[in-house]
Amino acid sequence: MAIKKIPIESVRLGMYIAGFDRSWLETPFFTHRFLLKKSTQLTKLQQSGIRHVEIDTSQGLDVPQEPSQEEVEPVSVNAEKQVTEALDRLPDDSHGMALSQELNQARDLRQEMLQEVREVLGTIRTSGVVDGNKAKEISEDIIAKTIGHEEALAALIRTREFSPDLYDHSLSVCTLSVLLGKLLGYEKHMLHQLAMGALLHYIGLLRLPTDIVRPVRTLSESDHKIYQQHPDLAVDILKKSQGITPEVIEMIAAHHHASSSTVQQVNLPDDWRKIGQILRVVDVYDELLTGQGLQKPLAVKDALGELYQQGQRTEVDINLVSHLINQIGIYPIYSLVELSTGERGIVTAVTPGQLLQPVVLVIQDPDHRPYTDPMPINFASILPEKNHIQITQVLDAEKEGVHVEEVLADWVAL
Repeated sequence: MAIKKIPIESVRLGMYIAGFDRSWLETPFFTHRFLLKKSTQLTKLQQSGIRHVEIDTSQGLDVPQEPSQEEVEPVSVNAEKQVTEALDRLPDDSHGMALSQELNQARDLRQEMLQEVREVLGTIRTSGVVDGNKAKEISEDIIAKTIGHEEALAALIRTREFSPDLYDHSLSVCTLSVLLGKLLGYEKHMLHQLAMGALLHYIGLLRLPTDIVRPVRTLSESDHKIYQQHPDLAVDILKKSQGITPEVIEMIAAHHHASSSTVQQVNLPDDWRKIGQILRVVDVYDELLTGQGLQKPLAVKDALGELYQQGQRTEVDINLVSHLINQIGIYPIYSLVELSTGERGIVTAVTPGQLLQPVVLVIQDPDHRPYTDPMPINFASILPEKNHIQITQVLDAEKEGVHVEEVLADWVAL
């Protein structure tokens, strides 16, 4: 990313906004990363009180060079035409960007967020309290970086090499909670509280011995009971801290309760109780995916299947599970899959309502040799006579020696 800080007076259509000089909650925008394509967006930006913005010149226009005196021309219809033509040449904000570029950008953003989470959890470990202002700042930053990169960040959560350190799990739960909350239409304040709860939900584990948090053996019954105390330990830390709302404390206290018991035990209004259940669903999903909850890690499809079964047993909210599956997809974008023909491909698009029928870029033949010209297959529109072609399994791209970014480098999503 080529980031440049410029004054608000220099902002123009065609620039890609990458950040503002004020808190996410203090602006009229839901995300701080977007392509400035409409005059209404520019007007809102100019009237918001923002004084400086950051632009990403690799995704949008740069500040123009100062023209010489003889080059200066009056603003005219031609100027508007030039802006329109420039916009047409830019990658589309959601469909025209090369998938490899999007995945690389998301990887950079995730590394930045991991560093922030590592720092805040490290401070909690040494001080025994939460710096509410710092946690608020990091939560806002995670939201701003997540919205606009939903699919790529969700893919990185699935494909990451799991770290036993708590910051990895905390960031993944925070990111997915934000995605799910945004999908459900929650407004800024509630989304922010959800992000705070997700960021801090595991801090009780910071007060437990390492051999219980990251065991090399199966925990004894007594050790498992100690492990299960971490929500209460988290609440103890939060009650001694400044700047933490009661809603966040209640969410964290309840995140290991089944939905039926939560309704009876937690003192939250209905809307806030639903947000608390988002945290629970996402937390369980990531634990299934990584083994963080003292169990064997599962593949995405198996983790979602187990989560759905828990929903049927009312251990988690079944409706939220369905929304999460719709957000992630049975075959998430960027996943490497094998077909019934023996060929392999990369999922490049998922159509809502058709989660079992994604678009797959077939990159290898049945002998796993790379095709010179990868072929996209849209399983949602596959011809009846070819309906025997199916996705049989999701593979680990790294173990199979497939570098997704490199394969997609010259392939642009339509």
